[in-house]
Amino acid sequence: MELKKREIQYDYLRALAVFAIIMVHAIPAETLNSRQWLLSAALMPVLLAFVGIYFMLSGMFILKSGTEDIPKFYRNRFQTIFVPFACYSGIYYWYYKLYLGEESLSWQEHLAAYMKGLLTGTIPMASHMWFMYVILALYLCAPFLARMLKAMSDRELKIFLGLMLVVQGLCTYLPALGLEVGESLQYMVFKGWVIYFILGYACRRLYHSGHYLPFAILGIAGFGITMFQKCFMPDFTPGIHDLAPAMIAMALAIFLFFESFGNVRIPVLVKAAGFVSRYSYSIYLIHYLVLGQFVRGLVERTSIRHYYVPRILCETALTFLVSLIAAWILDETIVKLLKKAVGAGYYNRKNG
Repeated sequence: MELKKREIQYDYLRALAVFAIIMVHAIPAETLNSRQWLLSAALMPVLLAFVGIYFMLSGMFILKSGTEDIPKFYRNRFQTIFVPFACYSGIYYWYYKLYLGEESLSWQEHLAAYMKGLLTGTIPMASHMWFMYVILALYLCAPFLARMLKAMSDRELKIFLGLMLVVQGLCTYLPALGLEVGESLQYMVFKGWVIYFILGYACRRLYHSGHYLPFAILGIAGFGITMFQKCFMPDFTPGIHDLAPAMIAMALAIFLFFESFGNVRIPVLVKAAGFVSRYSYSIYLIHYLVLGQFVRGLVERTSIRHYYVPRILCETALTFLVSLIAAWILDETIVKLLKKAVGAGYYNRKNG
């Protein structure tokens, strides 16, 4: 019964998304020849589209339901999102500042430095944690954003999406053409990563299966535009990833592909995707440490390091596997205890 009710396509998407993001970080920053450059240039837009898909999945579920009781929503998000984030950030701080660090500080000084790093986004060697600050900001607004979107008719929602995409397109492309639009559009509220958050909700509400072909063409066009820019307009490449309309088109095409065709119920795949999906958030949080401090050094000591594609695949797969194991162990021990402590603290305050 559980397998029948669960929308397995979203488990597939989460599992694939975390694998794709690990691969982004496994691809070397520098290439040695034109073939390596072309492969990196082609892979990056597709892989980075899954960052937007992460936000789309969050927006789809959060904005649809679960925000009716605002205090309860915030409590749940604090317990399920912020507590693991703080825990894994603590692991990064411990590893780089205590285990590898040479400074002799008291525990009070370390605690203050950790808290400052957590609040300011300066936890050492955890640049990928930027994602968490966006998520936390979006969740802070989610109950009110959900009410606004639900009050819109479908036509109004389409107009709203169009407005956001036009503004984001102007913010992306005009500066590269020498036309600075900061003063005129910097105060526009609905731009940036919130576009993906809202787009996830809108896709679920507006999309009707059987009409995928136009979105597939849109995604292919987005990829083509991105590659054209990289190959023939190298000076125009800043901003083509992440929030560029071409990237949004690719993310939309991949998301709706799984919406249309992803409900494939092969028992082994269903169980594997469900397991990975359950720990995908923590895999994302810990993978940067695993890749940088364990996997990369391990692969460097083998002959695989001489081969561009095998090295990327090996580092990605090994990082994914080790991160999954680490996330499973940590989530079922330390993180679970911290969540219970937070939940018990709230219960005691409520009934005290």
